[in-house]
Amino acid sequence: MAEQQASSAGVGVIDEITRSADVPVVLSVRAHRTTLPIIRALVEHVMLLDDWTIDDVADLKLGVDEICGQLIEGARPAERIEVALTTGPQGLVVTMEAPVVSGFALETDGFGWRVVETVTDARHWAHVGAGPAQLLMVRVARRRA
Repeated sequence: MAEQQASSAGVGVIDEITRSADVPVVLSVRAHRTTLPIIRALVEHVMLLDDWTIDDVADLKLGVDEICGQLIEGARPAERIEVALTTGPQGLVVTMEAPVVSGFALETDGFGWRVVETVTDARHWAHVGAGPAQLLMVRVARRRA
């Protein structure tokens, strides 16, 4: 696993989209691989209602799936993952967070993360809190074409 604490790349884009966005749609589910289809369905439904193209929806579902899969793998037992989608006229921001085991870091070296970089315009992650209360929060943004 990559030894990273935070990334500030893309914070400006994320903040820009969020300023003009609606109230987020938030989902909290058990941090387990069996809940990934629920998360994918939420992303798809929200984006289609917000008039994104099928290609945009498919792309972002891949990126969110990669990030949520990593968060689930690093989550402490019996914890939850929270996903919030914030849409607006400039784009979409997806915030994903889960309580993670000590020392867990996102894997940003592999093919899966290259997909995330390709399908999003901005990414930011940070460990929030310390000890057993530590969360890993990941935010990604996609601008409207």
